[in-house]
Amino acid sequence: MMPQFGKLLEETIGMSPEVLGDKSLARAVRERMSVCKLENEERYLEKLRSSPQEMEVLVDIVVIPETSFFRDKGPFATLGQYARDEWMPARHAAPLRILSAPCSSGEEPYSIAMALMEAGLKSGEYEIDALDISRALLRKAERAAYTQYSFRGVPVSLRNRYFESVGNEFVLKDQVRQGVSFTRGNLLDGHILASKLPYDVVFCRNLLIYLGEEARACVVSVIERLMARNGLLFVGHAETSCFPAARFVPLNPRAAFHFRKIEPGPVASGFGAVAAIPSMVSFPPPVQITPKKPGAPQITEQPPREIPKSKDSVEAARQLADLGQLPEAAAICERMLREDGTNAGAYCLLGIVLQGLGKLPRAEECFNRAIYLDERCYDAIVHLSLIRERSGDSAGAEVLRRRAARIQQQARAL
Repeated sequence: MMPQFGKLLEETIGMSPEVLGDKSLARAVRERMSVCKLENEERYLEKLRSSPQEMEVLVDIVVIPETSFFRDKGPFATLGQYARDEWMPARHAAPLRILSAPCSSGEEPYSIAMALMEAGLKSGEYEIDALDISRALLRKAERAAYTQYSFRGVPVSLRNRYFESVGNEFVLKDQVRQGVSFTRGNLLDGHILASKLPYDVVFCRNLLIYLGEEARACVVSVIERLMARNGLLFVGHAETSCFPAARFVPLNPRAAFHFRKIEPGPVASGFGAVAAIPSMVSFPPPVQITPKKPGAPQITEQPPREIPKSKDSVEAARQLADLGQLPEAAAICERMLREDGTNAGAYCLLGIVLQGLGKLPRAEECFNRAIYLDERCYDAIVHLSLIRERSGDSAGAEVLRRRAARIQQQARAL
């Protein structure tokens, strides 16, 4: 029955069942069946299909609310620079409009507000809309009271400037709250926020990595519709391949992982204009796996390596792949990922195996997921750059090659 629950969730919120994992889904379903006093999975499935309220509760359990204030730092520093160096000097009559989706429990949109205030924008000079599908997370966001865990990596002076200490929590000051509006909604809805004016800046980070292919394409289309021309888009570092190069140009600085939306034609110079990127050809090649030709003689100078006793391991899968047994290697990786969806090594190896089998779209998804889980996953970065190069996305490939070169340089310095 679990595949049916996974399919229903994917249809509702776009979340790929492979990302959620069989165990996590089964645990959530069992928890809700117990609360609903239902012992039959088919009856609970019927309840989900007939009750939007029950579906909302299950969604609240399975969504992944991993967030913190100023998470990854780079996007917020870049936004502040943009507001200070481009937006404010232009003296726009209308406020700077920003969308944060999904906004989770509010840390991201409030970080955006604080970044703009630090850059010199005043109340009324910006508007931030924050969107999420989870009512529970939105309630927490509107309450705006957080524990110390939400401030990991944030300077105490910055926290104290915008929050009041109340017991064991830190409550956001009204001067930050008043610039942020929260709305419940689903980016899979093609008409979401249709009444809103276009956004100058959109934050959509670490959502697409959890979605299936069709849902991802739908969200990209919605984001493009919501953005103003020449607007800025911030995404997660594993999601940069999801946006068409003809309409989204990757920008510097390197750490922000952001784009400028363009119309067909040349891009004007100014903040974020595309800089010349030198080719990186000095880094070593990634791991390569090539299927053995049927009937080809296996000539070895040494006896084949013994497969580890624990078959479901990355090393066991790698050894099978080296022997040309690619489907078997892929099966091991997929079993491991059903057990643990956070195994970057398994995602990377599965991508390499799928690449060897000629299944490039699925391979690309695996490499993106590996990079999301481990931003220094060298093999995944280089393989992904090769896929993008072959698909015609030279600019995206070059960004990845440069990133791989930095990882190599840092490794040499250790």
